[in-house]
Amino acid sequence: MSRKNEIIKLCICSVMAALYVGLDFLADISSKLFGGTIKISLSGLPIIIVAVMFGPLWGAATGFVGAFLGQMITYGFTATTLLWVMPATFRGIIMGLLFLAFKKSFKTTFLIFEITVSSLVVTAINTVVMYLDAKIYKYPIELFGIALVYRIIVAVITAVVFALIVPYIVKSIKKVILK
Repeated sequence: MSRKNEIIKLCICSVMAALYVGLDFLADISSKLFGGTIKISLSGLPIIIVAVMFGPLWGAATGFVGAFLGQMITYGFTATTLLWVMPATFRGIIMGLLFLAFKKSFKTTFLIFEITVSSLVVTAINTVVMYLDAKIYKYPIELFGIALVYRIIVAVITAVVFALIVPYIVKSIKKVILK
């Protein structure tokens, strides 16, 4: 790949990491509506787009940078900052690997499966991180079981929506930027 294409790829990933931060910030508003246990978020979309376009390592890097910047802006560096960065990083890895495993197919059923799996893994990791965060900072964790059911439902619904729009977004990016 030419140096110019590498720079374009880096720029796209940087913009997507910044978009992740903005979308995650908006999701924090929805989280407050549900008492902080359910977060309706579109922040995974930029990571999924990068993982589909450039592979698992670029997806992971985008997720890591976006989540790390979001954590630093919102909370600063804490004992659990790197734990909170893990879900977004793993979303990039898992989505990129699944997309490769299904031969880079944009078939809706494959995308729904791939994004759902990555979303459920992110939900599981987030739940573990929430638990660890609660233990470290000693706040109550009674609602985790109930919230987990709703979080899984939201993850699946969001995954289906993402699967329906990702092909169009990727196609548009490639058409406009990667000529």
